[in-house]
Amino acid sequence: MNKQEAADYLGVSTRAIERYTQKGKLSVKYEGGKTRPVAVYDSEELDKLKEELNTTTYKPAIEATDQTPTELATTPVGLSGLVEKFILPLSNQLQQLTEAISYLKALPTNQPTVGIENKLLLTLKEVQALTGLSRETLREAIASGQLKAAIVGKAWRVKRKDLEEYIENL
Repeated sequence: MNKQEAADYLGVSTRAIERYTQKGKLSVKYEGGKTRPVAVYDSEELDKLKEELNTTTYKPAIEATDQTPTELATTPVGLSGLVEKFILPLSNQLQQLTEAISYLKALPTNQPTVGIENKLLLTLKEVQALTGLSRETLREAIASGQLKAAIVGKAWRVKRKDLEEYIENL
C-alpha cells in the first residue's frame, strides 16, 4: 500500500504514517514511480499496528507495591526526607537571591535623582501629580495650545514656567 492508502486503512493522517515510520513502528520500501520514488508499506505490519492502535491500554493510577495496606499505614513518613529534598535547596536558593538583591541595592546609580520641585522639565505624570488634573485634560490643553509642551524622545515634556502660566490662566 502507498502512504495515502495506509493512512486510510489505519484511519490516520499521512503525517501520522510518517511519524510511525520515524519511530520505527512501520518500515517503508520505496519503489520507482513515474516521477519519483513511492513509499510502499507492508500489509502485515499495518495489520499489527492497527491491532495495536485499537487495543486500549490502561495505566494504573496507583503503582503496585509489595507491602500490604496495614504495612503501608504503619510505615513512618519522616519529615527529614522532605527537608533534605525540598526545603534545604529552596532555602539555599532564597539566601542566594537575598544576597543578590542586597548587592544590587548597594550598587551606585548612574542617574542623579532630583526632586520634582527642582525639575525644569516635567513629564505628564509629574504634571498630573502637581496639578491634580487628569491626563486627558492635559492632553486636550496641549492639543488646543493652551499648555505648551514638546515631545522629547517618546514622551511629552512640559516646562515648569509654561505649566505655571497655564495654571494662572485657568
